[in-house]
Amino acid sequence: YSQVSSSTSACVDRRKLLISSLHAPFIAASVPFASAANLPQSTGADLSETGTIDTLFPIVAIKISVESINSQLVPKSGKLIPDECKSILKALQQNVPRDENDFKRIFDSYSTPVSYKQKFLDQNAFLVYYTKGFDGPGRPNIEDDAENNIQTQQYGFRNEAWSAMDDLYVELEYGQRSSDSDAGELAALVQKVMLALDAYLSLAPAADVEQASANLLRR
Repeated sequence: YSQVSSSTSACVDRRKLLISSLHAPFIAASVPFASAANLPQSTGADLSETGTIDTLFPIVAIKISVESINSQLVPKSGKLIPDECKSILKALQQNVPRDENDFKRIFDSYSTPVSYKQKFLDQNAFLVYYTKGFDGPGRPNIEDDAENNIQTQQYGFRNEAWSAMDDLYVELEYGQRSSDSDAGELAALVQKVMLALDAYLSLAPAADVEQASANLLRR
């Protein structure tokens, strides 16, 4: 009994923390170039089809699932009953993994992989810092690289999307066990997820996103 009570208390404490942060604005921060502190860890993603519509498809499916939940919440107000939260959870889990690694793996299968140059910068971060990226007379700064910039932005927005999605899952899981989940608070959490997903997808070719969306809607 004490273990269950402790687990419930921890869940409630985390819920209070995330609800208190709902009014904090989402900031699509400029993600710094990958360094020793922020090179992404492998999620076991298959990197053979990065940047293709096939690997973009499940990310767009996540976005459409979240948009569907948003449309359900917009007309609601006040507290949701547990069955409503349970129904939303069930719909969400059809396309959105609950596990962090599984969620991030979907994004990594599409994202630009970490390049040899990024690995070099990571392994020589101390030298790069003190030389300010100098790579020889007449040569561009070693840290200036459009591909590396895209990768680090994708990595950052992927993390933002997971953080927001995890908060949404926590609230829904709490709501299915109680009658204290507020429709407005859930809608705010959904908006944070959508902002992060939109930021990530803004880095993909618009035509590819449209095609993936059209393919999904035809299903």
